[in-house]
Amino acid sequence: MTGEAHTIVVPVDGSEHSDRAIDVAAQLSQSFGAGVQLLHVMPAGPAEFSDIPGNRSVASDGDLAAKRSAAEQVIQRAKNHLAEKLTCKVETRVLEDPEHQHDPANAIIQEVDANPGAIVVMGSRGLGGIGRFLLGSVGDAVVHKAHPPVTLVHADEHPANTGEFKQILVPVDGSEHSLRATRLAGDIARSNNIPVQLVFCREGDATGSFPALIESQESLGEVPAGVSTRELSGAPETVLLDYVNDQAQPTLVIMGRRGMSGWQEALLGSISRNLLSKACCPVMVVR
Repeated sequence: MTGEAHTIVVPVDGSEHSDRAIDVAAQLSQSFGAGVQLLHVMPAGPAEFSDIPGNRSVASDGDLAAKRSAAEQVIQRAKNHLAEKLTCKVETRVLEDPEHQHDPANAIIQEVDANPGAIVVMGSRGLGGIGRFLLGSVGDAVVHKAHPPVTLVHADEHPANTGEFKQILVPVDGSEHSLRATRLAGDIARSNNIPVQLVFCREGDATGSFPALIESQESLGEVPAGVSTRELSGAPETVLLDYVNDQAQPTLVIMGRRGMSGWQEALLGSISRNLLSKACCPVMVVR
């Protein structure tokens, strides 16, 4: 992805998680000199159920003009929040096509997949009370199905999730998806002058950390702020999450969607899913 023109796409809904996603998007925008697109899918049903596609019924909608007004307020709130962070080209888009309103995730996926160089940054949960007990069905679907890198952002108050990220942590295993993640991490690290940690998880008597770390360092490229490596032992989905949540400074995790050997899964594995749902800091998943 090096040298590619990027657009930072931020689905917004007016929630606290959405606000935090804008903060991360602003830093990524500066990293790439990229414009930002604020994207809002107008809900078809009550906001508290908008995370669940089956509850987005056009027939149950209220006045369309009122809903458009509410959508404009969400977009304006996002623009105001972004303006506090940086001055850049900002595009806004509200999707209200009825065929999308039954599936907001699909609307987002179609939009970003048609946007070459898109990097998606979104809150892990929206306004819905039900959504707070899930990964967030919309965010979960976008991570699974969208082609661009997708970053899920939490609103937790934690040292690793306050202010601009000061380091990048990359779980590595030598797979092609992992190497793509390290290449993108190198781009972001260089533009922000921040260090990178490459982390390898060793489960049981498994071997292979040395080749994986060497390949990852080559893929990462030169990072003036420094590169460190760390090997962890134990069940990856547990020890990696604990390690991430022990970070004492703002951190961005960047990882490949699929791994190999013990990490290999049909789609998102338990390791990725555990980090996406429980990590205190932003997690970017690269296809």
